Amino acid sequence: MPPTILRRPVTVMVWLLLSVAGLVLSPFFVVLAALASAITRRPQPLLLARFLVAYFAYELGVLVACGVLWLASGLGLRMRSPSFQKRHHGLLRWFVHGLAEHALELLKIDVCSGSTPDAARALQGGAPLIMFSRHAGPGDTVFLIDLLIDRYRRLPSVVFKETLAIDPSVDLIAHRLPHAVLDTSRREECEARIEQVTRDLPAHGVLVLFPEGGNFTVTRRRRAILKLWRRGESGKAAVALEMEHVMPPHPGGALAALRGNPEADVLFAAHAGLGLAAFPRELWRRTPIGRTFHNQMWLAPAHDRPRDPDEQVKWLYAWWSRLDEWVAEQGAEAPAS
Repeated sequence: MPPTILRRPVTVMVWLLLSVAGLVLSPFFVVLAALASAITRRPQPLLLARFLVAYFAYELGVLVACGVLWLASGLGLRMRSPSFQKRHHGLLRWFVHGLAEHALELLKIDVCSGSTPDAARALQGGAPLIMFSRHAGPGDTVFLIDLLIDRYRRLPSVVFKETLAIDPSVDLIAHRLPHAVLDTSRREECEARIEQVTRDLPAHGVLVLFPEGGNFTVTRRRRAILKLWRRGESGKAAVALEMEHVMPPHPGGALAALRGNPEADVLFAAHAGLGLAAFPRELWRRTPIGRTFHNQMWLAPAHDRPRDPDEQVKWLYAWWSRLDEWVAEQGAEAPAS
């Protein structure tokens, strides 16, 4: 990714122009998409058009709000003050919840969220938490973050690749709030950033990390297992072979989070129901219309986990096997190998 000083003026201007043009021309696009849906007898063109209109509206709202907040903070001088951090958390809540609600309504998706009693109590409390989640299918990140923000009033710090910063709304909010935006080619810097963000979690904060490193696909799972074999990690590879619905977790980021806040309890999250359309072409072909998004969380108390890093890796894999079993119990179709 280009440096921020070069990237951000371009992305902000491009997305501003796209958002304004998209909203001005939205009646034309929606009518054209409706005709395409009628001709092809498929709902995807109209659904996409309606979602893009909503996305452009929220994108424009966030960019304008970020500009106003930058000016109000004295050209960014007071951006890290509690009052401006609170305003940006509110802006994040509005952006994520709005997009999530619109997607759920358009696709007629029901949400069925469950948590063990101790996980629910931890989420409703104020102590900082670490969350390790499965990563598979469309929209899981947005729906999960929306759940944390809207239901539990949590302040999420999300770990994600810097390529997502091509969206200037994501870029601005992520760098003004304590998220971990990573250049994954620099492993040590990534782990140091995760450790720092976890260490500095405030009350009601929760670090959200996806240890698989990307959306589940059959190819990625196979490649990850082969990499374990080639590195001589036969024990991990053998466990990973038994897990059909998840990819083997990368322990580096997870262990960095545990180092950053050794006293924080860990939440493990799994979801199922929306399929495995990880890329736009697959999502277009297998749009999850009329499905139910099932989400489940478990609590792993800090005092119950091992302190030795090697034992923590085994602990992480054991939990990942549990997530795999839960996904299978939801009736999820086993991916073709």
